[in-house]
Amino acid sequence: MSRRAQDNIVAAVLLLGFLAVIVMSLDYSPRARFVPLPVAILGAALVALQLVWQNLRSADELNVDVLELLTGQAREKAPRDGAGAPKGRSGVLKEASAYGAVILLLASFLLLGPIPSIFLFTAGFLILTDYFPWPKSLLYAAVLTILVVVVFGHILQIPLDRSILLPGIGRYVGL
Repeated sequence: MSRRAQDNIVAAVLLLGFLAVIVMSLDYSPRARFVPLPVAILGAALVALQLVWQNLRSADELNVDVLELLTGQAREKAPRDGAGAPKGRSGVLKEASAYGAVILLLASFLLLGPIPSIFLFTAGFLILTDYFPWPKSLLYAAVLTILVVVVFGHILQIPLDRSILLPGIGRYVGL
């Protein structure tokens, strides 16, 4: 079976899945279908575009590097001898720090709640990785936190004041 046929089968299965979610969510109340219906419609549209795109192009044009597409810069090719596998002590330390970050985020959600955790984790990540300078990192963290409060707290009316140490934090952000 050719690579294109395999891609078409996977895309068709995904499209059927999204269409099934669309049909099923039509039986929900308007508030209950507020999330699954738009996500399924967007997913079905993207899969349909993928099907059209991969069947109207030659097989040589289908090899796309997403990072190169998004950034406009070519990536250096990594050596193929065990590429992606952690090497030595530094690989183990990187992996342990990634697990530690996830554990820290989960503990922060439990202790402080989602609002402060999102701000602290996002700002901390952007600052510690030197992705942005600290003022820009704080700005992005604040915008993301406000976006989460508006979408989940105000539009979807999900209570965001669940925490152990700060149980009333929702009162201060208007929830």
